Amino acid sequence: MHQFQNIDPYLHVSNIYPHLMNFVSYKWWARYIYAITKIKTVKKPAVLEIASGNCLMAKYLIKFYPNYIASDISLSMLKASEQNITRVCCDMSCLPFNKKFDLIISSFDSVNYITNKKTLLKTFKGINSLLNKKGIFTFDVALENNSYKHEKTASKKGKISGFIYFRESKFLAGSKIHKNIFTIQYPDGKVFTEIHKQKIYPLELFYEIAEKSGLQVVNCYKAFSFQKGKANSDRVQFIMKRKD
Repeated sequence: MHQFQNIDPYLHVSNIYPHLMNFVSYKWWARYIYAITKIKTVKKPAVLEIASGNCLMAKYLIKFYPNYIASDISLSMLKASEQNITRVCCDMSCLPFNKKFDLIISSFDSVNYITNKKTLLKTFKGINSLLNKKGIFTFDVALENNSYKHEKTASKKGKISGFIYFRESKFLAGSKIHKNIFTIQYPDGKVFTEIHKQKIYPLELFYEIAEKSGLQVVNCYKAFSFQKGKANSDRVQFIMKRKD
């Protein structure tokens, strides 16, 4: 008899995530996402956020877009959220919704966690199927320049609520896989290791995936700006919609 196990990729990191991300201004970031989407979406849009983690971004975005659902593959991260937000635990590559959305959002290079092109295409096709006719999809991705910079600066030690952790960052240039390796010691002394992998795709691949999935690129910005995103940018922000 087969045994199935629901693996939570953030089972241990969820305990330290707020401390790990304390340098991020989610309020500012949410305002940027609102600025680039408000003129392209309908009034009072139905919004789905994928890979929303512990909903720190949703905390601010829901003030602009009240009709909001947050989703993530990690039940531990969703449970860690203190926000009064509708939350659904699901894989972004197999979204279970039977309703359409006017705006679908993904932030903090979450799309990079899809580490093969086949699943990436499946994900984008699924998102296309959930968009209303005038719906838009916005997401950011990390590019290769970001990995080289991040590898040099991302190692971090910390302590929070009795948890002691160390993060090591490695970019494997040959496979374009970026690993963040977490060693976490619990207050009772038990130690666990969690490895998070991202695939660093070339910029042009997202145009190809959009085309194959029935989407088209509306804008590609250098992240956190309104400048055109380029292959040598650290991160880029896409806005896509269904093909006319």
